[in-house]
Amino acid sequence: MFCRKDYMVVEYLEKLYQELYEKKLNLECENQRKEMLLKDNVKFVKTLENSLDENYESFSPRKVDEESHLKIESLLAEQREIEESVRKIKIEIIDLNVKISELENVIKIARNNEKLVLSEYIKRNDDKLIKQNILEVQEIERQRIARDMHDSVVQSLTSLVHRMELCTKIGEVDPVRSKLELREITKNVRDIIQEIREVIYDLRPMSLEDVGLEEAVERELIKIRNYGIMNVSYEIQKSSSNLSPTITLTIFRIIREVLNNVLKHAQAENIKLNMQYKGKTLIINIEDDGIGFLMDEVLHIEKPDNSGFGISMMQERIYLLGGKIDIDSKLGEGTKIKISVPIDKELKE
Repeated sequence: MFCRKDYMVVEYLEKLYQELYEKKLNLECENQRKEMLLKDNVKFVKTLENSLDENYESFSPRKVDEESHLKIESLLAEQREIEESVRKIKIEIIDLNVKISELENVIKIARNNEKLVLSEYIKRNDDKLIKQNILEVQEIERQRIARDMHDSVVQSLTSLVHRMELCTKIGEVDPVRSKLELREITKNVRDIIQEIREVIYDLRPMSLEDVGLEEAVERELIKIRNYGIMNVSYEIQKSSSNLSPTITLTIFRIIREVLNNVLKHAQAENIKLNMQYKGKTLIINIEDDGIGFLMDEVLHIEKPDNSGFGISMMQERIYLLGGKIDIDSKLGEGTKIKISVPIDKELKE
């Protein structure tokens, strides 16, 4: 029987990793805020020191002169405190980076051990394991979405808050810089909106609902062709039957992940896709003439941020559809991928 304890260990490690990562991000934001405060402090001290030149002091009241000196001393003391705080924060961030790196390695080993247990269990109890896999895939997707939102949108918004606070401080003193900061903030807001749109599109590509699987795949291929990086050829047979939303979305995501992997890693000059229906089976062949890879070396590779999904994840998703994936790759000879999926079945439950 599958050991729940093994899964709980990985779950605990991932939770600990998330907590450390959150702490690191918060410290980085705090460090950024203090460094901005330090810059403002230095500027104010310089301004006061410039106002206390010999000519100014000779004509200014004694009381004003003393107040300025006291203010400078106070600011310098505050500056030293901030510098010390920044130094300690940077040390803590370095320490967290070391812990996070070590934890990533431990999680990788724990996941591999968990997969070995699962692979043994799948031979004995397929039906129960399929339900477990569905839950695990869903949880991984949730974690990926949470990280995407936190690493991009939340962090960007936090940075904008600090910049807007700076604008309120320097608005009257330096209106030109304030306007420049506001322009940059406006640009960043537009970038954040685009990031949110990309996250939404990744969750549910609108083109699938509008045009269907075949047209959506063709648009992805045309987009790659327009990059001008490689030659793209394809043959896509239209289907007379409507695929279920679950099958459509899963197949589209797998095809898009394969295409993205070719773009990022294959160094290919040509890519070819053939999609056709034979009876009640959808067959997809994707070939490239890139550098290829060794299957044993990449089978269990997982991205640390869970973005996209590697070969093992694609195999699990296709298996849940009752399908099959064959991968033939050799170093220097490119890669051939064949996916077969029954179109009259829903995701196994």
